[in-house]
Amino acid sequence: MNAGNKNYLSLAVWIVSLIVIGSIIGSLTKPEISTWYSTLNRSAITPPNYVFPIAWTILYATIGVCGWIIWRASSFPGLRLIKSLYALQLILNWSWTPLFFHYHARGFSLVVLGAMDIVVSMIIYSSYSKIRAVSLLMIPYLAWILFASYLNFYIWQHN
Repeated sequence: MNAGNKNYLSLAVWIVSLIVIGSIIGSLTKPEISTWYSTLNRSAITPPNYVFPIAWTILYATIGVCGWIIWRASSFPGLRLIKSLYALQLILNWSWTPLFFHYHARGFSLVVLGAMDIVVSMIIYSSYSKIRAVSLLMIPYLAWILFASYLNFYIWQHN
């Protein structure tokens, strides 16, 4: 296998891994969607339930591309911080779903989302000058989690 094919294979592994992990975590919420979540007072601008897996599949693919780019980047001051922030946002991301849907920890889930908002903003800022593609690819993710923060806040306040 030549180097170009190996690079594309590693990119595919990053993308598929993030989508699969996200899908597994998301699938654990299915029982709670039709029971607990459906009884909550939600914002009038809450998207229909079918939008969430579509949005997250696209976002996880993008997050996978970003991880691939970050781990392939040539060393520069700040790369270690970007890698740490990337790992932290994944941990926060993957913890939110069980916290919110399984444990019904609406307030703590909101804190986790707030931390995600900050960490992803830091990735966007710190990667802009050296790995701009990561910075730009993270913007839709930040927009979505800011919206998710609003939705979580609304649920926390009205339930």
